[in-house]
Amino acid sequence: AKGRGDLDVVAQVQRLPGLRIPGDVEVMSHAALIAELAERVCEDRHPVDGVYELAVMALDELARETDPRRASAYFMMAALDLLGYAPQLAVCASCEKPLAAKPAAFSAAAGGFLCDNCALPGMSQVPLAAIKVLRLMASGDISTYRRLKLEPMLIDAIEGVLTAQLEHHLDRRLKSLQFLHQMRIRN
Repeated sequence: AKGRGDLDVVAQVQRLPGLRIPGDVEVMSHAALIAELAERVCEDRHPVDGVYELAVMALDELARETDPRRASAYFMMAALDLLGYAPQLAVCASCEKPLAAKPAAFSAAAGGFLCDNCALPGMSQVPLAAIKVLRLMASGDISTYRRLKLEPMLIDAIEGVLTAQLEHHLDRRLKSLQFLHQMRIRN
């Protein structure tokens, strides 16, 4: 209910069962990322259908997953998809020709991966394995995603793409991602 000024009046509250997320700093930081991203995608008084359910699913996945980076990466892709900002993964984001089965340059400004003809010289290439995992994530097949063995360098590449895409469309840096990056550098 609407209160005075910008304040809302809470008319009803329901307590839901909590998740058992370990007290590990890295895991809690990934939980903060999920919460921050859920908050950022919903502008004040403009809820986005499905964000709450997606955040609950991501936190549940975080509690289940042994590598918190996998859970938050899956959530980032799902959030991008929900908002209509998912990167172009199958065709060049510029000329729309099918991407060759090889590493490709990524441009958040262009909206996805670029073919060799459209990529600027010197753009770093994302490994083909990362592109394939991103495609799997975009398909929503979480059961197959859970079974994949992902090396840390592959997760780095996936996170890099998703972070660039999110921050480009949200037009701001996510503080929890900055914290996680700094924490990773120190370790």
